[in-house]
Amino acid sequence: MKTFFIFIKDLIVSVIIYILGAIHFLLGSIIILLVGIFTTGWLFEKVVKIFSRLITILAFIRVKAEGVEENLSPDGKYILMLNHINIFDGFVFNGSFPGKLRGIEEESHMKWPLYGPLMKKIGMIPINRKNARKALESLKRSAVLLIEQKNLSIGVMPEGTRTITGKLGKFKKGGFLLAIESGLDIIPVIQMGSYKIKQKTKWMIRPGKIKIIYEKAISTKDFTRENVNELMDKVRSVMLKYVD
Repeated sequence: MKTFFIFIKDLIVSVIIYILGAIHFLLGSIIILLVGIFTTGWLFEKVVKIFSRLITILAFIRVKAEGVEENLSPDGKYILMLNHINIFDGFVFNGSFPGKLRGIEEESHMKWPLYGPLMKKIGMIPINRKNARKALESLKRSAVLLIEQKNLSIGVMPEGTRTITGKLGKFKKGGFLLAIESGLDIIPVIQMGSYKIKQKTKWMIRPGKIKIIYEKAISTKDFTRENVNELMDKVRSVMLKYVD
């Protein structure tokens, strides 16, 4: 009987969160698109940050970030790599990072109604994961963008897909090649607690606390495309200190 009541409670809470999230995403997307017509400066960035943080607040998720002051420079530019858990990852990532952060988005998603225009306006980097040549071209363009733009960091989820088990999945090379091409340091970012809140194979959401840790920067200057696997192993070893 106790299990039944817990199920009903989780069900009601999840439905409320989905309704609140859908309303917020719709209204927030419209506001971002409207603000983006007039400016993409500090005000636009502020709106995007608030949009991300409100998603987690409405889902009753408490986010605590560690290592920000110790390991991030206020005017630094990085490739940040986060373990991929659930649908809240992007919001937790952007909301906890103090600077300007953009991510890599599947090219086909840019055609989706509302979501696609929102991603384009925010400045997400489209990549065609089904075509290796096009994917590499996208990464090279992204590297140029990173070098040219001031205080722009790129967030990457190196597993490429959400974990099913809660363990760290196999890394894909794309984000590491981008780091090498741009010459930027990699910051391993690890989130803990997310798997208990929402899992890929389950639709229920259980509010809780997420700890997100920004580790020390890893230099890419001694790495090339030929030894990119060594760089991947180095980043992975840092992340494995916190997750399996």
